[in-house]
Amino acid sequence: MKLNKHITFFILFVIVVTMISCKQTRHISSEKVRQMGAGKLYSLVTENYLPFNTISIKFDVNIKLDDIDKSVGGTLRIKKDSLIWISIAPLGIDAYKIQFTPDSIMFLNILQKEYSIKSYDYFDTKFQTDLSFKDIQAILTNEVFLYSETDEENNERLNSENREKDVFRKTFISSTDSNMYVLKTQRKHKIKKYLKKNRTVDFIVETLTIAPEIFKVSKVNINDYNEKRSLNIQYSDFIDVNTKVMPSVLKIDVLAIDKQMSTEIKYNKITVNSDISFPFKITEKYIRKD
Repeated sequence: MKLNKHITFFILFVIVVTMISCKQTRHISSEKVRQMGAGKLYSLVTENYLPFNTISIKFDVNIKLDDIDKSVGGTLRIKKDSLIWISIAPLGIDAYKIQFTPDSIMFLNILQKEYSIKSYDYFDTKFQTDLSFKDIQAILTNEVFLYSETDEENNERLNSENREKDVFRKTFISSTDSNMYVLKTQRKHKIKKYLKKNRTVDFIVETLTIAPEIFKVSKVNINDYNEKRSLNIQYSDFIDVNTKVMPSVLKIDVLAIDKQMSTEIKYNKITVNSDISFPFKITEKYIRKD
């Protein structure tokens, strides 16, 4: 069974990581929440990150791309801040491997004996999403990430020590939406003004929805008004994982003028902080394809 390699690349940034030790689903409170500062919210969210050095997970994912509807299984492994490794196994047979480093993406087609090396511009070209290694790792592990490079550059000037909390505190505006906390990179009136005047060059708005009590990111919405595209991530079915809480289901939608992709991932066997390997061997039999 041959799997389109573009679909395979899409898999790699939509797989989320969790460690399931208890299957009891956490219910989100329906009570209205009170306003909280962006810095305080960010601190509470980061305190609830899953601590890990390595993660290995067996996954099943359903992918919809244009008129294609595919389900596939595989294995994901992460060495924190340095390596993301994915093996795709249609019908249980290893067919593709993808490897991320902070600098590049490598793709291995085992069936066709081909490989390719891509920069992170590949995401922008193929999927209309501008993602870095850190962004992908954050998505996979249900952490906060700052999508806009413009926001990062502005904060480097404002924050000479480049402390992460201060970057997010100065970038995001805190508000509430009934029973959820909201962090947003732009105020509503500014968005309306830009749209009204059609001044949307480099105008990207990122919105994070934070679940109360557990202080986990439940939704990420990124709107690129200039390019008329969006990335929407939804985390659900939160479960207890030792002393932390993690989502067990992830949905991602990428919407652009000429492309629409969606996926849903569910989790099987997960191992955290074990001694794992990242096999990715390119022999002389493989031909490079760009």
